[in-house]
Amino acid sequence: MTQMEVAEAAGISQSLVARIEKDDIDTRLGTAKKILEVIKTKTPKKPKMLSLKDIMSTPVSYCKASDTLKKVVHTMGLKEISQMPVIENNKPVGSVTDTKLVQILSKKGARASSRKIKDVMAKPFPSLDINEPLDKAITLLTNNSAVLITRGGHIAGVITKADALKLMM
Repeated sequence: MTQMEVAEAAGISQSLVARIEKDDIDTRLGTAKKILEVIKTKTPKKPKMLSLKDIMSTPVSYCKASDTLKKVVHTMGLKEISQMPVIENNKPVGSVTDTKLVQILSKKGARASSRKIKDVMAKPFPSLDINEPLDKAITLLTNNSAVLITRGGHIAGVITKADALKLMM
């Protein structure tokens, strides 16, 4: 802030602000309080650094390796999501995406709906501990549809490309 801006906001003269800044005079406590209040309220606040917790989605929708493609497509449609981790015994064992499901549909047709996810799943999504920096998740998303976020070894959330893109809005 300029001396003039501080002076106007505090209701004092610019020359008084200049003299206080130069340490030419001892200012009254009331004047000092006015100036400090102006600086405190008018100074832009440093933006909060976002963490994985701030942008992850929870709870995580997932499927089992024994689920059928039909069930997974139905769940993805209801939840309006485009990928799901495949979880067995609380551990990620694979993943399925809408892209993979469309590829299967184009090759096998609707009759593929009774196939099991274990027969078509891809490798599991990468995972990060919840205390890792957000930029690590963004980097992982350049080559993955999602990143699982863990806390104490358990899945706490998921970050997708759509979640990351919201940071630009």
